[in-house]
Amino acid sequence: MASPSGSRHRRLLPVLLSVTLLVGGCQVTGVSEAGRDRCRRLSASAGNPFTAALSYVRCLPSSDSSLAAEKAAETAAAARRAALQACRSRQGKITSLIESLRQAEQELAAARSSPFRPSMAPPQPLDAGKESRYRPEDQLLDQDRYEAALGAWEQQVASQRAQWRKQRGERIKAAQGRLDRDAQALKELQPDLFNSPTSIEFDPTAVRRVSAGCHSAS
Repeated sequence: MASPSGSRHRRLLPVLLSVTLLVGGCQVTGVSEAGRDRCRRLSASAGNPFTAALSYVRCLPSSDSSLAAEKAAETAAAARRAALQACRSRQGKITSLIESLRQAEQELAAARSSPFRPSMAPPQPLDAGKESRYRPEDQLLDQDRYEAALGAWEQQVASQRAQWRKQRGERIKAAQGRLDRDAQALKELQPDLFNSPTSIEFDPTAVRRVSAGCHSAS
């Protein structure tokens, strides 16, 4: 079964031929099939066959240029959308890296300044006043016990200090590595973001420019 649109186009053909013959010199040659199809679609909305045919003939001279203009506008709009998307993606990466770098700086400073704190206090020294009331042999026993406790405490503290130094070194290494990676990535994305090529201090003007958004790309 033929579609209403196809039947209507067939009914238009005789009228189109008549109008074309009437306008004579207005007949346009060299129009692309896409241009002719565009004119057919536009003329299909006309109220009667004669108006549709006249609309079709009048559409032909500018059909290809109109198609080209529409395509150029679509291409330009797509390029603007792509540029806006790329800008937003880049801005998001820069913002995330700035936050990450600042966190790495804080972690590095905290690791470098972290103090060593033993988990237990040293044994209390002997009270000379009390010890003077004891027999000499008891004083020697108390002194031996104290020295043994002090030696055990010093060994434990030495072990804890070594563990603290190891963990502190690992924290510093991890924070420094993260800071270096973030700084390098930012320099590649936004070379003017820092005050100088060897600095990790941000240029306030460049930061404001990044924070301003992507309106110029839209």
